[in-house]
Amino acid sequence: MKTIRNMTAAVADAMAAVSLFVGRRADENEPLGGCRFERDIIRDSYRPLKQNYFELLDNIREDWNTIVQNDLLLDELKVFLEACNRFHTVASEFEETAEAHDGEIEDLFGEDWRPIEYLILICSWEREADAIYKYCRRNCGLGIRLDDPFRGIALRLRRFFTGTSDDDIREFVMNGVSLAGRPRWIGDKNQAVVMGMMLGKSCKEMNDSFLFTRTNGTPIPLNYSQHGPRLELDQYEIFGIIRPIQDVTSKKSD
Repeated sequence: MKTIRNMTAAVADAMAAVSLFVGRRADENEPLGGCRFERDIIRDSYRPLKQNYFELLDNIREDWNTIVQNDLLLDELKVFLEACNRFHTVASEFEETAEAHDGEIEDLFGEDWRPIEYLILICSWEREADAIYKYCRRNCGLGIRLDDPFRGIALRLRRFFTGTSDDDIREFVMNGVSLAGRPRWIGDKNQAVVMGMMLGKSCKEMNDSFLFTRTNGTPIPLNYSQHGPRLELDQYEIFGIIRPIQDVTSKKSD
């Protein structure tokens, strides 16, 4: 666990450095080069970190009976999960930075690299490790993230729809208030179905809040059967954005 914590911390520090760099470059037109070391850490750490996260999850499950009977191991697990919580926050903030400075990020990383991959990774880990999180919250004093998952959500979702605020989306998610103006959904409708399914929204609720169109611009209602996902949900880009909100709705239903 310590090795993965160290890797995670290195990536988080690199994300913070890149965020400062691209913001300063946008303001002062600084040349590329000041952040290439950190860029390489972020870009090159994704695959090994993903592999290590899920290998560790398998090991935790395999050794679970030993872990729960050993206070030292439980405490180590708690520390690791707290580090995961912090990394979730950092990955979310870095994705927001990438959205705000997409040109600088593309210049630095290349157009094929997506900052949201780290957010998707940690959300996928949390989903797979949900039972472990719940046990540690009940028995080990593990807290939950204190950051507001709706902060910046309109910005993170702007590739799918625009013209709404964080509070509009909060009201839609938490209280079922339809989005005013029915913003037009941009892009693949299966992403909309993933969002609706994750938030427990009916097809009617999604159609009441969004305008869906054909490629020629004419309206067409969203249909969960027709436009449903063909892959696992966590393979869709919107999954990592919606997952923290899904946590909030689950706690509300509890």
